[in-house]
Amino acid sequence: MMGALANSSVVPKPSGGPVPEAFWKSLGLFNISRMILAGVLLAVILLYRDGRAFGASDPSLFYKTVIVYFLLSLCFWWALKKVRTVFAAHLAVQAVTDIVVVALLLHASGGIRSGLGILLLMPLAAAASVSRGRMSMFFAALATFALLVENTYWVLQYEIGLADYLPSGLMAAGCFAVSLVTNRLARRLVANEQLVRQRSADLRNQLEINRLVIRDMPTGVLAIDAHGKVRLANPEAERLLGRQSLAGDYLQSTAPALQVANQQWRASVGSARTQVTLGGRDIQIRLLDAAGGEQGDCLIFLEDSGRLREQAQQLKLAALGRLTANIAHEIRNPLSAINHAAELLNEDSAPAAARLTRIIVENAARLDRIVREVLQLNRRDRASPEAIRLADFLQGFVEQICASEGIPAGAFLLHLPLDSSVYFDRQHLHQILWNLVTNAWRHSRKGQACVHLTVLTRVGGIVELGVVDDGPGISEANAAQVFEPFFTTDSKGTGLGLYIARELAAANQALLEFVPASERGDEESVYSEPAGAKFRVTFEERRFESGRDSLNGE
Repeated sequence: MMGALANSSVVPKPSGGPVPEAFWKSLGLFNISRMILAGVLLAVILLYRDGRAFGASDPSLFYKTVIVYFLLSLCFWWALKKVRTVFAAHLAVQAVTDIVVVALLLHASGGIRSGLGILLLMPLAAAASVSRGRMSMFFAALATFALLVENTYWVLQYEIGLADYLPSGLMAAGCFAVSLVTNRLARRLVANEQLVRQRSADLRNQLEINRLVIRDMPTGVLAIDAHGKVRLANPEAERLLGRQSLAGDYLQSTAPALQVANQQWRASVGSARTQVTLGGRDIQIRLLDAAGGEQGDCLIFLEDSGRLREQAQQLKLAALGRLTANIAHEIRNPLSAINHAAELLNEDSAPAAARLTRIIVENAARLDRIVREVLQLNRRDRASPEAIRLADFLQGFVEQICASEGIPAGAFLLHLPLDSSVYFDRQHLHQILWNLVTNAWRHSRKGQACVHLTVLTRVGGIVELGVVDDGPGISEANAAQVFEPFFTTDSKGTGLGLYIARELAAANQALLEFVPASERGDEESVYSEPAGAKFRVTFEERRFESGRDSLNGE
């Protein structure tokens, strides 16, 4: 019964609030012990018969009381199963029944001298373990009253001496002591259990937080025991080592270079930070004692040196971009003044000087275009993505570029599935396509269907938008540099168009790339593309549900 009590977390409230299920289980165990006690007493009566081990003064009363006690225990068992109403009522009825029954058995066996008074301690202890302090003291007082009344009956009826009051008084004191101590221990047990539950919940939460943090860390983490066995590995570590489910493997077979670094670190030969080569990657590792030197466990942190260099390069480019944008902003005002002055000079100058002023105006316009593109690059992170249906967007885009650039409508061939849609910044997508399409038209043969716009939907909701021309294509030497800033093969170009387009695509979680001829098999089998240069934008697909997604007027 005390084991069942350990499953509870609160003490019953005086107001009769919700009672823990463990308290009801405790009453059930208490009732089982009652049935066992009644069964044992019946067995003793049947075994000894006239020997009268119990019930020496009134065998009939003893026998009837035991029978009634067993039947009442069956009734209590049924009530605990079917009538769960007020816990305090069940407890009070059972405890009072036990006290009365033990008092009758005590009387039938000759009073306190029979030794049956010890049976009072069990129900009092059980009741005190699941009741409030005052209730347990009430049961102890009731047991004391029963002892004193029973002993007084013997004194008055048979005029025996008053010496029997001493054992009755000691038994009464024992009843109070057992009730008080059991109640206090039960309360402390409940309080400690509640604290353990709270600490366990906190520990589980902390472990879950640690698991999520380790899982999503951009740094690989390995937990290694003293024998080089992997106890924990996060997904980044598995990616860097090119293995899955590393837990349980040994470093000696999985990554010998890490095992060598681990052994050198344990022998204090190597540094806590070192670099190894794994799978063609330069991996920077850091070793840390995870158990204070007691068990030999250690943590190994893995970082891809190449990615670290890329991150450092991105930071440098971002800082350089901000500096360039500030410089471009400062250049723009004097550049406008130069251009305006050249135009005024052209109006008043002699015909011989007209060529010089025209050179000034053309180069000032080129510088102004470079400044505008640099400023646009600095605003690439200000993306406002929206739902865009590609079929409608590309058809409207082709009409606009044809009208603006004077390109014949027949120069474009569109392959557009009607249900393909994306989530993208409209102005960014327009600028990316404007750059790709104008480049494709410039290098094409200027004939019918010389520029293809194709849309393909891949498995997993990936959409690919390709821009292909029928021109001579891009050489392998130039293909590696087409996205570098200020690289251009056109004497009038700025070399920033493709670089800005790729940065705008990245700002919208998309990828702009040049597709070499060796990788263009699937698209040609579907759409029969020309053999010129091809650029591809890859982004995740967004499908629309009727009446839910706004197309912003498309």
